[in-house]
Amino acid sequence: MWTEVLGILVGYSLLNKLKFMIKKPGYKKLTEVIPGAESFFHKKSKEKGILFIHGFTSTAKDYVPLGKYLADKNISVHAILLKGHGTCPENMTTTNVYDWIKSAEEGLKKLKKHCKKVVVAGDSFGGNLALILASKYKVDGVITMGTPVRVKRKTITWILFLMNYFFLNFKKKWYHKGLAKKIRERITYKHIPLGCILDLGKGVKISRKAVKKVKAPILIMQSTTDFLVDERSVDYIFHNVKSKHKKVYWFKNGYHVFIMDKNKHIAFREIYDFIKNI
Repeated sequence: MWTEVLGILVGYSLLNKLKFMIKKPGYKKLTEVIPGAESFFHKKSKEKGILFIHGFTSTAKDYVPLGKYLADKNISVHAILLKGHGTCPENMTTTNVYDWIKSAEEGLKKLKKHCKKVVVAGDSFGGNLALILASKYKVDGVITMGTPVRVKRKTITWILFLMNYFFLNFKKKWYHKGLAKKIRERITYKHIPLGCILDLGKGVKISRKAVKKVKAPILIMQSTTDFLVDERSVDYIFHNVKSKHKKVYWFKNGYHVFIMDKNKHIAFREIYDFIKNI
C-alpha cells in the first residue's frame, strides 16, 4: 500500500515539476535588475554610516525613504541588493545563503572605506545577515528589525519545503487585503522560490549562533503585531548578545516591515537617535 502511495506522490511530483518548468512566473530578462530595486549609496559624513540589508526576496527599495531621511541628517547610507534578488525568482534559485552573506560582506567593506564608524542593520532576514556580519567584523552598532531567530509558523515553513519537494517550484505570495497598497505593491518577488527555503533556515541557524559573538551596541526592533516573527526572537537576541549597550524597541501595531508602514517616521527617529549616540 505505502509503495503505491509513494509511487503516486512521485508521479504527481514529476507531473507538477514539468508543469512549472513550462509555465514559470518569469520576467523579461533573467538577470536584469528591476527598475527601482537597485542598491544605492548616499555618501555623506565620513564619520558615521549605516549599511542596510533587505529581507528574503525583497530589494533595497524598502530603504529608500529611511535612507533619504538619514542622508538628510548627514549620515552616509549604503543599501545593498543581495545576490539573486531584484531580478526574478528563477535567478534567486541559483544562489544560496553563502552568496547572500558575501553580498552583505562586500557592502560592509565598501561602506568601511568611506566611514570611520559603521552600523549594520537589516529588516526581517536582513537582520539575520546583520548579526552574522557583526559577529565576524568590527562594527560600531547593530540594528535588527523584525528579525526571525524564531518564527511563529514553523509548520508553514515545512509545508512550503514539502511543496517544493513534491509539487511546486514557486509559491505566489499572499498579502492581507487590509495592508496598505504601497506595501502590497512594493518591489519584491511576487513568488517565493521554494528551493531557497532551506537556505533561509540555514541563515537563521547561523545567525542564532552568531548572536553570542556580537559585542557592538545593538537596537532590537519588532512590531507588536508581527505575523511572522515570534516575540521570543527579541528575548533571545537581547539575552545572548555580549553587547554592553542594548535596547529593545516595540513598534506598535505595525506591519512586519514596519519601516514602510504609515507610522514609519517613529521608527526612523528611533534609528537616527541610535546612530547619533554611537
